[in-house]
Amino acid sequence: FDPSQVKYMKLEEIRLVPENARVGIDVRVIGNDAGEKLSILNGSISRVDRNAPAYGQITYNDFNTFYLQAASSLSGGSSGSPVIDINGDAVALQAGGRCEEATNFFLPLDRVKRALELIQDGKPIPRGTIQAEFIYETFDEIRRMGLPEDIEAMVRKVYPEGIGMLIAMTILPEGASSAAGMEPGDVLLRINGEIVTHFVLFEKYTDGNVGDSLSIQVVRNSKVIDLTVTVQDMHALTPSQYVVYGSSVVHNFAYQMAYSCNLPVRGVFVADPTELLQGVHKAEGVIVEKIDGKSVSNIDDFIRVMQTIPNHSQISIDFFTIDNIHEKKTVTMYIEHQWQKMRVYTRNDATGYWDCKRITDFAKAVELTS
Repeated sequence: FDPSQVKYMKLEEIRLVPENARVGIDVRVIGNDAGEKLSILNGSISRVDRNAPAYGQITYNDFNTFYLQAASSLSGGSSGSPVIDINGDAVALQAGGRCEEATNFFLPLDRVKRALELIQDGKPIPRGTIQAEFIYETFDEIRRMGLPEDIEAMVRKVYPEGIGMLIAMTILPEGASSAAGMEPGDVLLRINGEIVTHFVLFEKYTDGNVGDSLSIQVVRNSKVIDLTVTVQDMHALTPSQYVVYGSSVVHNFAYQMAYSCNLPVRGVFVADPTELLQGVHKAEGVIVEKIDGKSVSNIDDFIRVMQTIPNHSQISIDFFTIDNIHEKKTVTMYIEHQWQKMRVYTRNDATGYWDCKRITDFAKAVELTS
């Protein structure tokens, strides 16, 4: 966004002040509720430590962050709109809500503000992950899981206003946390010697140590266990390239979807299987394992294998769906490159566009001689 390109409107700056978000304050959401051009709806923040809401399996779900909960009657259409306090400052962003209730969820601005400041300084935005999803649970619940009284007393002394701690809910197979020995149900205690009970501090460590190792202490079965976990680059696990083959869309299996399905972050995901999986009824959430007998583990493999297939060939495609990973399936496909054109789109962060490249160098068909 370049303010100098706006000619006929006076722009007003809205400051990002995430620290002003607290229980009980009245806010206004300036958005487009129900598709209207402009709406200003009121609300009151009731929670600042809600776990991220879940919107379904094959869709985007946030994690490893708190959400704000508010009593507000938004009906949809204002996602991404600023949540303004009495001083005219933004304390959050509208993110979602419950249609059957007057309850809405706001995204805190702590990491949003950090990202904006890095962009303004012309710097990259590092994002780290240990491939583990945590949720916030109260001390009462964690105590039932075996949290020793002395550890609870120590944590409460450091964070007297805190009411809980972070618990590992999902450990992705083949991920960094899995390799380090972390298990679901582990209670996060320390990172690099500092007691961590909130997502803001947790993200500070992961985002600030991409490629490095973290010394993590967890509580498991009333015992403190030391782990060494390598922080991976979240950008490298997020698809930045996709292939359009005929009418099908293919890309690397996304980091976000891996969490929803508790699967390793690998494989080729078919977002639109119409052309590739001809004749398969209602094929949704498809991950391709082999094409023409050759293993396909990422989008580069997919492009390479498809280029080796001559025109007018009949090939097999081995796949499974994320709702039934144990049932392997195979279909046959007839290749017609003149109709099933192949294009590769790569995200260009400098321009903000997707660069397109047409793939035409396929293997030539073998001529039969008498």
